[in-house]
Amino acid sequence: MERRDFMTLGAVAVAGSVLNAGESTQNNLKPTHAEAYELKPLNFNPKSLKGLSEKIIMSHYNNNYGGAVKRGKIIEEKIAQLQSNANPFELGALKREQMAAINSMILHEYYFDNLGASGKVSDTLTKALTASFGSIEKWEDEFRKTALSLGGGSGWVFLVYNDRLKRVENVWAWDHMHGLWDSKILLALDMYEHSYQMDFGANAKEYLNAFFANINWDVVNKRFEK
Repeated sequence: MERRDFMTLGAVAVAGSVLNAGESTQNNLKPTHAEAYELKPLNFNPKSLKGLSEKIIMSHYNNNYGGAVKRGKIIEEKIAQLQSNANPFELGALKREQMAAINSMILHEYYFDNLGASGKVSDTLTKALTASFGSIEKWEDEFRKTALSLGGGSGWVFLVYNDRLKRVENVWAWDHMHGLWDSKILLALDMYEHSYQMDFGANAKEYLNAFFANINWDVVNKRFEK
């Protein structure tokens, strides 16, 4: 278990113990959305990826993505049980952990969906990348360097379309809570060590090579077309 995951579970446990101190009544309960917290199936055969083992993919999928899904559901249920006279900090602590869990769930779905080694960069996306970076090679160089800046640490790298500036750009994110508003994710790369340590140790550069070899450009192109 990663340190931040341990801290997240600890915060949930503390908040839960506070909530359990008082009895909840039926009138205080809010509706939950348990159906939203279900694991999305992989759209590729984990045995078929180049350079990424089935073992690390399934560990990542079941433990990290699956853990986020479970945490999100538990936290939502605790918020629903929160009494109307609860202190604001109790709700605030749960809301923060809920945001981290839900974002982790969503970002992992982007990440797994854009794996599968299919297709190539479309002409329209190539034009957008060239307009923003000068060439597709310069885009990839910046994306890789941004990712390597997180090597040995944790975080995400995204290629996004920025609605505000009407351009594609690379975004650095230290954790699940960072994001660029008014942007649409086109390509998501998980740089938490759980994504590569089992296969590559601390060699984040080789993980990047494997990631690029397994990008499902058909998915990325469709995201851009939308």
